[in-house]
Amino acid sequence: MDAQHGSRLQQALAAFVRKHEALLKAELKLTELSVTAQSRDGAVEATVGVDGETSGVRFPNNMFQGMSGQALADSVMEALTTARAEVAARRVGIMEAAGRHLTGGPGHLAPDRRGLALRTEPVTPPDALRPPRRRARGVGW
Repeated sequence: MDAQHGSRLQQALAAFVRKHEALLKAELKLTELSVTAQSRDGAVEATVGVDGETSGVRFPNNMFQGMSGQALADSVMEALTTARAEVAARRVGIMEAAGRHLTGGPGHLAPDRRGLALRTEPVTPPDALRPPRRRARGVGW
């Protein structure tokens, strides 16, 4: 192997290591991601994990005791919705940050494919989507 190919191989390996480390960091951040949000009235706190699953609901100041069932339900839903929206926003931020490490540009998670031809024709030709023609029974079959 000549020096030029060896140097290119070293660069490619170093880039792969950087990308792999960025993905591992993003994965770790995602596994640890959890958000606690409070309803506007302060009656409910809800904690949500990265998958949107509720991991806890608290009533920090016992305000729920003087609330109607509907008002309490509204507060619970508001806290859950706020927490889930924040988790989603943080998840996108983590993946975008990892994407910048992967391609060197914002918001791209796919590998850099500059120089590859764009495929403009459909993957499956339209004729393949039509059912096969039935052949009439007759002479010669």
